[in-house]
Amino acid sequence: MNTVWLGIGANIGDRSSFIEAAIESLGGFLDNLISAPYYLTAPRDFLDQPDFLNTTVRGRTLLSPLELLDRIHIIEADGGRNRNDSPEKGPRTIDIDILLYDKLCRTYAGNNDSLLTIPHRSMHERLFVLRPLLDLDPELDDPRDGIPWRIKASHLSGQRVKLYRR
Repeated sequence: MNTVWLGIGANIGDRSSFIEAAIESLGGFLDNLISAPYYLTAPRDFLDQPDFLNTTVRGRTLLSPLELLDRIHIIEADGGRNRNDSPEKGPRTIDIDILLYDKLCRTYAGNNDSLLTIPHRSMHERLFVLRPLLDLDPELDDPRDGIPWRIKASHLSGQRVKLYRR
C-alpha cells in the first residue's frame, strides 16, 4: 500500500458540502482516510474570485498515481467541475490535487504539458496546502530535498490562511 496526501479546495456554492462529498467519494478507494482541519484562504494567481475552503487528506492505496488521478477527475466531474469550461486557477466547485505519493518524485508527461508532477509542483509556495498537510504530519519532509515541510511553511508570509473548522 502507498500513502498519498491530497489537497482539496472549493470556492463556489456550499464549499463544505462539496469537500465533504469529495472526501466521502475518496473513501471508496483510499484506506485509512483522515482529513485535516479546513482553512479559509484567499485566492492566489487568479484573484478575482471568492475565498477558498481548503483541507488535506491522507490515505493508503494500491492505485498507481495515474489511476488515482483518473479517479480524482471523476470525483471532480461528479462535483460539478468542468475543466474545459473554466479559466485555469479560476473558481471551482471542487479541486483535488495529488500532493505527495509516498516519497515519489516524478513527472508524468501529457500531450502538451506535464500531466502530473509529484510532489505537486507548487505546494512549497502555498501555505494553504502546507498548513493542513502539517496538521496531519508535522514531521513530514519534502522528498525532493529532505527539508521538512514545516521549515518551508515558516518562510511563507503574506498569505491569508485562517482556521475555519477542526
